[in-house]
Amino acid sequence: MYKNYKVLTVIPVILALLSVVFVSVNGLNQSIDVSGGTEITVIVPNNFDYSSLEKQYPNVDFKISKSSSAEYLDIKAGTGVDINQLRTSLATALNTDDLSNLQYTEKQIGSTLSSKFWEQGALAVGFAFLFMAIVVYVIFRTPVPSFAVILAAASDIAIAIGGMSIFGIPISTSTIAALLMLIGYSVDTDIMLTTRVLKRKSDTLEGRINQSMKTGMTMSITTIVAMAVLYFVVSYIVPAAEMLKDISVVLLIGLIADLMLTWITNVGILRYYVTELKKSK
Repeated sequence: MYKNYKVLTVIPVILALLSVVFVSVNGLNQSIDVSGGTEITVIVPNNFDYSSLEKQYPNVDFKISKSSSAEYLDIKAGTGVDINQLRTSLATALNTDDLSNLQYTEKQIGSTLSSKFWEQGALAVGFAFLFMAIVVYVIFRTPVPSFAVILAAASDIAIAIGGMSIFGIPISTSTIAALLMLIGYSVDTDIMLTTRVLKRKSDTLEGRINQSMKTGMTMSITTIVAMAVLYFVVSYIVPAAEMLKDISVVLLIGLIADLMLTWITNVGILRYYVTELKKSK
């Protein structure tokens, strides 16, 4: 197996590159946090038929969410939709003169604020990577292991965004927060692995890798199980908390990718660095 580790090392990176290509072709949905618009949530009668609203507003996203206590209609409309007309149509469909008589919430985000948010979100991710790269290089003072840590984090993000594109998860405040958390999870296991492999001398290389893998896999699998539980709870018990569902899915995809990037790619790079590159100098 070790003879083929160089081939295995590049497979997760190829997956990350394919994710980038897929996102560039398929695109990424944007929530109203990013694109601007209006989000309405209203409690509706059981088995509420909103097909007439869908026909009247083909560019508006309608979605029913059910919990044990109520049924919710979530409406997401872009900035080009006449919101006053949409409110009137919704009130007519629900047989009321005033939506405020119902359990009703509405959130509006203007296009200027949403574009500002998009700029700030991109800056946050960019600065996170920049300072992560500086800290990692200061810790290890060698370019190859530092590059491996940054490559793993960047590939995790690329695969997570690819998963968002496949499953139609929109880029929003919550999913950007999930991507930032993913950088932390990724760097955590990669730095633990790199520190034990490069700085500990009390065991063989394989022994240090195996010990790191036991600790790192336990950390990652614990978080994966927690995110899976969160996903099922939000899906079947509190569906109105869709933001938590998006966060859990993004982290699940990224953490599963991180298992490959850390324990195949990063381990392969470190094994090559210790057994071949470092000895040749």
